[in-house]
Amino acid sequence: MPPRLAGTGTRAICRSWLVALFALTPALAPVARAQGGDIDCDRENEREVGAVKFTGNRTFATDELSARVLATASSFTRRHFRVIGAKRCYPSTGLGPDVAALKQYYQNNGFYDTTVDTLVRRTSKSAVDITFRINEGAPIRLDTLRIEGLELVDDTASILKNLQLQVGGRFGRDLLTADVDTIVARLRNSGYPRADQLRSWTVNRSQHRATVGIQVTTGPLAHFGAFDVTTIGAKGASGEIDSAVVRGLIGIRTGQRYSARALSEGTRNLYNLGVYRHVGLDVDTTWQHGDTIADVHVDLREDFIHQFDLNEGWATLDCFRINSQLTNRNFLDKAQRLELTGRLSKIGFGDPTDFQATHDLCRRHDLEKDTASSVLNYYAGATLRRPTLFGTHWVPSYSAYTERTGEYQAYLRTTYLGGEASATRELGRGLPFRAAYSMEYGYTIAQPAILCAVFRRCSRSEQDDVQATRRLAITSGSIQWIRTNDPVEPTTGFVIGGEIRGSSPYFLSDPSVSFLKVTADVSWYREITHHSVFFARVRGGVTSLGNLLPPQERLYAGGANSVRGFQQNELGPIVYLWTSLDTTQFKPDTNFVNRTISYIAKPGATSSRRSPGGGNSLFVVNTEVRIRDPFFPQLLEYVPFIDAGQVWTREPGTKQLNTQRAEITPGLGIRVFTPVGPIQLNAGYNPGKPRPGPAYFAAPVDPVTGQAPLLCVTGFGEPPVPIKILPGGHPDTEGIVCPATFVPARSSNFFRRLTLTLSIGTGY
Repeated sequence: MPPRLAGTGTRAICRSWLVALFALTPALAPVARAQGGDIDCDRENEREVGAVKFTGNRTFATDELSARVLATASSFTRRHFRVIGAKRCYPSTGLGPDVAALKQYYQNNGFYDTTVDTLVRRTSKSAVDITFRINEGAPIRLDTLRIEGLELVDDTASILKNLQLQVGGRFGRDLLTADVDTIVARLRNSGYPRADQLRSWTVNRSQHRATVGIQVTTGPLAHFGAFDVTTIGAKGASGEIDSAVVRGLIGIRTGQRYSARALSEGTRNLYNLGVYRHVGLDVDTTWQHGDTIADVHVDLREDFIHQFDLNEGWATLDCFRINSQLTNRNFLDKAQRLELTGRLSKIGFGDPTDFQATHDLCRRHDLEKDTASSVLNYYAGATLRRPTLFGTHWVPSYSAYTERTGEYQAYLRTTYLGGEASATRELGRGLPFRAAYSMEYGYTIAQPAILCAVFRRCSRSEQDDVQATRRLAITSGSIQWIRTNDPVEPTTGFVIGGEIRGSSPYFLSDPSVSFLKVTADVSWYREITHHSVFFARVRGGVTSLGNLLPPQERLYAGGANSVRGFQQNELGPIVYLWTSLDTTQFKPDTNFVNRTISYIAKPGATSSRRSPGGGNSLFVVNTEVRIRDPFFPQLLEYVPFIDAGQVWTREPGTKQLNTQRAEITPGLGIRVFTPVGPIQLNAGYNPGKPRPGPAYFAAPVDPVTGQAPLLCVTGFGEPPVPIKILPGGHPDTEGIVCPATFVPARSSNFFRRLTLTLSIGTGY
């Protein structure tokens, strides 16, 4: 539990959570990095280590040297708060092994005269600081470098390009080892599978000079020969994918110069199909064809070719939902992947499945406020993924679909017909890039208050124009850099991703919906202990100004996978709405002389509904610690977190942001691991004040005009907005813009400031 601080105010609560969170950050829990010895404080009268310092190290950074010694300082929180954190003590074997390790490291990198001294300074009765005082001395310089045996290699320059050892430069055995490994690897990727080396060196310590000789044996130049494919199916019979298709997917031609990298890429190509449980590419080392041909044996174990998945469930904002997918991994016998997908949500609440009995099983309090939940949401589509695009490393995909989907209290998007063509390629290990082009024909419905307050479309004709059926074409590119130890539950590593999306008449889109949108995410994982992991994520986004930005392309934040102190999408610009005339909250004030009416909120008024408007600039930070239960680690996990962020709106014609301070919401989540995935319940504390925004009273539908006019509601004490009354008693709302100044009342009760959110999956 976090330490308790005096006071019950917002600052005390946030400070308490900050102390608890940073007490568990990975930077505060380094692991011993050397073999031998013990730094655990499990003996009496041991001296705690307060700091480990290095002086005189000009060539190597302190962090690099810290990794070579056993001596490690106690964690930040242990040293400064003395309550929580890892306590580490003076090594049981003394500092002699650390001194030897540092000297050996320096010698391996060319410093043969390095000396290391230590200083242990007592800082209290039970604590010391350790300083390693290093005198590097002069490095050994490379006087002569001979590399022989490459006379028959076509492109010697590429084999020797950018080696670390250079005449006149520093010599070291570590540098030499790295260079010979590089030379051999380049030769094996250039047609010489039997490439090897012999190395020798002499060091004159008195003159600080070294001579290096590398004798390379290339072996014969080889080319790929025949490909023998053996495939066993999922049930033990022969495989379903033809061997000729497999040879094409490997991407290596008979007669092509041998390359170890090509074999590795061929293996990855086959694994990427998702068809094989095992892929083995082995070169025939018997050399049956005059030592110049390398035959390849391909050993494959197929998984099931056909698969049907069906998932049913219930969710807070989806009510009952169902998702099904039929997969054929060998469509048309070409190892093409065909996926037929169908999804339904809002079942039991959205028309035409809205029965009274099912209504009561759904979360009516939330869904009845949401336009996107009034009708059944659906998706039906087919996706065809080919193994390669014209024999290149690009993996193409083609989709056709129809769907209706909404964002909670924001918009409802209906696509009569849509299609997408995309191509994905691995630019490097864990670095996938995706380019796509999509075109949809459909329309988007948003709350009238949102259209008026956010898009300045307040009249019925303007709103009808915004929501008209249009052609929307989007070109996008996305990239991810993945460096984690586990794709599902990572404990160390990071993920960096970004996407750019744009719509323009040049892409055959309707001119009224052109835009440019850029988003980026950075996630970082670090294991603190065996049962706890620190996680941090930063997300940002920005969109262009100018033409109308479709509601589905605006930026939203708040919810179980965002800032958890807010409900879904409710961080950022908000439009407040009343749907019934409640005189305890606001009162109409009629001026019979000027034939106008004003709606004025009473002190302490709140609104019955909140509609998020989204923005064109976004910034969100999530930090959390995932702690497994000590008794049921496979079942329960506790997640203290601190989220922060904001959504802003940049107005056309100005470079300024319509800024609001970032909201900071600490909280606690409990995650339960189930067969359908982890289910997490979050309680986020929101200490901030409600954001000012425009407020409207949605009057009942006028039987004469068939419209439901939006009538501006101003806060108590603010200048009211007069609305002209037309002959017949109908209000004239044409051209009226409601000021974004209304602030609803907010309870000071701690529990009323808690926001509960539920999610399935980790979300990050």
